[in-house]
Amino acid sequence: MDKVEVPIHKHPLLPFARFIERPCEGCRIFGYIYKGYRCNELGCHNILFHKECAESLPEINHPSHPDHPLKLLLKGRSCTCSQCGVSFQYGYICSICDFMLDLSCAGGQAPLLVLEKSNLHEHPLDLFNGLKSGEISCKACQYRVYDREQCYRCYQCELVFHLECANFFPEASHPSHPQHQLKCLTAKAAPDYADKKCLLCGIMLRNLHHCDVCNFSICSRCMSNPPPLVVASLTTHEHQLHLVPRCINFTCNACGTQGDRSPYFCLQCNFMIHRECIDLPRVININRHDHRITYTHRFGHGNWKCRVCRKRVDEFYGGYSCSKCSDYVVHSRCATRRDVWDMIELEGTPEEPEEVAPFEVIDDNTIKHFSHEHNLQISNYGSNHLEELKLCQACVFQICTEPFYSCKQCGFCLHQKCAKNHRKKRHMCHYQPFTLDTNSECKQFTCQLCFQRFNGFRYKSLNNMTLDVRCGSSSEPLWHESHPHPLYYSKDNSKHCSECGKRGWFSCDECNFSLDFKCALLPNKVMRHRYDDHPLVLSYGESSSVDGKYWCEACETQVDPKKWFYTCNDCGVILHISCVEGDFTYIKPNSVIPYEAEYVSNTSTCRPVCTVCNTRCKLSTILKYSGKGKIVYVCSFKCLGIVRFRVF
Repeated sequence: MDKVEVPIHKHPLLPFARFIERPCEGCRIFGYIYKGYRCNELGCHNILFHKECAESLPEINHPSHPDHPLKLLLKGRSCTCSQCGVSFQYGYICSICDFMLDLSCAGGQAPLLVLEKSNLHEHPLDLFNGLKSGEISCKACQYRVYDREQCYRCYQCELVFHLECANFFPEASHPSHPQHQLKCLTAKAAPDYADKKCLLCGIMLRNLHHCDVCNFSICSRCMSNPPPLVVASLTTHEHQLHLVPRCINFTCNACGTQGDRSPYFCLQCNFMIHRECIDLPRVININRHDHRITYTHRFGHGNWKCRVCRKRVDEFYGGYSCSKCSDYVVHSRCATRRDVWDMIELEGTPEEPEEVAPFEVIDDNTIKHFSHEHNLQISNYGSNHLEELKLCQACVFQICTEPFYSCKQCGFCLHQKCAKNHRKKRHMCHYQPFTLDTNSECKQFTCQLCFQRFNGFRYKSLNNMTLDVRCGSSSEPLWHESHPHPLYYSKDNSKHCSECGKRGWFSCDECNFSLDFKCALLPNKVMRHRYDDHPLVLSYGESSSVDGKYWCEACETQVDPKKWFYTCNDCGVILHISCVEGDFTYIKPNSVIPYEAEYVSNTSTCRPVCTVCNTRCKLSTILKYSGKGKIVYVCSFKCLGIVRFRVF
């Protein structure tokens, strides 16, 4: 469907027939928007308008202010409506006398400033729009009153009511049940046989409008904002769809999942659909796949498996598939989850050009990487032991035994795998795409997945989510040497890392095993640690040991042999992971931070003592402070937070 240029928003808006429960950006009234407009630009995709609000005229004449025309005021400054006294950002203003109206008052749909009589409360109720933070519930229905949502307030009792709750009528008619009047009842007064959920939207009822003849019960929001009886949406079906307002078990043709009430139905085709599935987007990008995926009404015969939830996909119902990857399919509900889809509809939008490669190939051994001004030449570890001490500028980790590119003029190094990192990519942790930033100013960031501080390259999203390149380049399935099965990204809060006990982001579908990002991406090998001249290898624990006890060479405390640790295969040295990987591991030595401090290598024979915890700094990188005539050393960020108060 073509976008529409409207004066109320800076971007063209896309008409939609979807059922979306959110506040209108124009009038700020919360509820289902059954037909309206949405912005289809990345970063602006949560902007929704009622049809009437989006089509507001640039200039109007209003009976409340007959002397001058009123001009549409776009979002930019907060104003107060001269009629209802509520603050607004979209509305009309008189340029001559500063008279203002919000969109509700301008459209003649404004609620009364004072509700003298209400069916639910004995005191007068005042219109209120002052909820700015925290959660508060409507006294009538017990559901949350959202920030900036207009409501009524009783100042004597300090209670608030949704607009529709405060305006309950003892009896009223409803288009979904025209046969009889519906009575307003509290949940306690409702008969025992009444359904506990709204027949139309399915939310739990705390007060209801009820027909005791037909046992028909709906919530206050569906009472005041009834769903349309007929809907047309060519995206999901070619014919008009009619509401069937009754409890009925059905399988939605659009998503293949079960429903138990009020579907929309096409009599010609015996087609049934959830109201949430009406007007599904045709072409979208998701964060689990590199290509666009397209909605299809049915997949046909095959053993299909959803690539997001990894459960079976019924071939006779709708879903999404990739035209370039013949076996890639996704459930409709999984593809359009807000943590998976970026909320941008791409039908009619040309395919983006292929991604610019991160480097230009000069010859078989030389590349020109976008992050560096000089050519880089391929090198293989083994010719020079000093190479193992070099750091990759992208991931800020040792070169180790991996192939790498280096600059012969200035010593700049990149792992071969880091040089291939995409400049733009999608990641399973976030719905927005990421861009690779070389961090030329060497600023310090915290990865929002592993919580490790770093100052190498980073991936950043449009809303400034930051990942280091180790986490940012990860993908699913993740195959880890400690586990025989593939691991998949999961947002299940009940999953805990099998190694450290923290939130487990990568989980196994076959057994109770999970890893967080930090443990999942620990380096398998560390070269030339200060406690051993040989490589240290990550060990995933042992069932038993010869004498039953292991001891860490660095901190001289006991190591649990069933937990992960680093060990030397040549001489048997054992180290805690925390004694090999510290807070400053992924920060480049000689990096300067404020307060006359810098990160320095801890490679001397005599280890400095941390000025806070009074222990020898055992890690390869430490923090050095020089100020007020003294030099002090800090071994961790925990100690860093204390030393600033002591020294400066």
